[in-house]
Amino acid sequence: MEVEAASIAGYPLVRAVRRTADREVWVADASGHGVEVHRALAGGDAPLAREAEALLLADHEHLLPVIDVATDEGVVIVRQLVARDLADWLLERGEPEPGEIVTALAPIAAALGALHAIGAVAGAVTAHDVRVDVDGAPLLAAEGAHRETERPTEAWRESSDGVAADALGWRELALLLADACGQPLPEAVEAALERRDLAAAASALIAAWPALPLALDPPVVGAAAAPVRMRPRERASGLDAVWARVARLLERLPRGTPSAARLVAAARAVRPRYWALGCAGGIALVMTAALLGGSGPPGAGAADPATMPSPVGAAEPADTPSAAAAVRPEAPGAVTGDPVAGAAALLAEREACLDAGDAACLVGLHDPDSPLLTAAAPWRMPDDGVLEVVQQLGDAWLLRVVSGDEPASVLVMSTEAGWVLRDAWPG
Repeated sequence: MEVEAASIAGYPLVRAVRRTADREVWVADASGHGVEVHRALAGGDAPLAREAEALLLADHEHLLPVIDVATDEGVVIVRQLVARDLADWLLERGEPEPGEIVTALAPIAAALGALHAIGAVAGAVTAHDVRVDVDGAPLLAAEGAHRETERPTEAWRESSDGVAADALGWRELALLLADACGQPLPEAVEAALERRDLAAAASALIAAWPALPLALDPPVVGAAAAPVRMRPRERASGLDAVWARVARLLERLPRGTPSAARLVAAARAVRPRYWALGCAGGIALVMTAALLGGSGPPGAGAADPATMPSPVGAAEPADTPSAAAAVRPEAPGAVTGDPVAGAAALLAEREACLDAGDAACLVGLHDPDSPLLTAAAPWRMPDDGVLEVVQQLGDAWLLRVVSGDEPASVLVMSTEAGWVLRDAWPG
């Protein structure tokens, strides 16, 4: 993905996530909090505007929150950044308990029911579309959500291909988790799905098994059951203004042949970009920052706006094969192409971040899926540590920390945006 600017709609960019037919997705910084920025590509303004409309109108606590809506060479949706998805969790968990299925999927069925209640559909319901936040609460991304009708009657629900796709996607997830724990899907749930009634499917699932919190760490023997948590969402301040902005965008959607230029020009003429930030979560949210999907591409960039370098595009030729030539120029001791120098700069800056208790700084230094971001006790570079290259593994480099007291190993990755830390472990 080519980088054309250091920010989108005023949000400093940290790294690119992906580019599809209608949008580009970035991780960006919002006053120390990681956010996910979606910007429409040419011809993709209408789908993103309608997606924002559906998500804000449904307003369900288990839909991934919309924080801001803006225009910047295309419609922009800013959403909460959540690290883990259901696919990641299931791979980590292996064999969930039936009660965990309730906690993971009943709220998602309820969120789908909320979309259907306003005549909207989700667009996609896969294990990668269900995010799991730091507290173990599920959130449906619903990328591609849109309203099919303003009169959501039972006849519409029975005939809608979008509703049928939502019901089928949720059922496949439920069957996947039920099979993993060796249980059939309860008959009452199947009956509700036959009627395409996702709200009823949620209630039936809750009635079938006693709920358990999702095990985010190794399961504790004798853990007590807990009720399904319908997670209270922290609403961004000024969200009414965001909603008004979406309504105005929709009013200006061209009739007939789409025209992205007309939409952007009209929206910019109405009002400047409105900041609707204020989501709670603090360090907990930032420390779980990651990409959409279970295997999102790695990236890097400082999350402190004061030191945020401009993102870079394709890496220039490096002295060492397969090493990214781009290293954040503001990083202490930054050198291009050398994994030892790159790792040393990252580790030195990481120590400074840990000393300062700066979570946003740490997010900018690490691969989004790095276990170092969620470790109970952070690994620290020993004072006498010296780095040596052990092996190159594709775009990753394994290094040895030679130390008289605390020898360790470090895994760093080279990306388009520079060096990032993947993992470190003693021994």
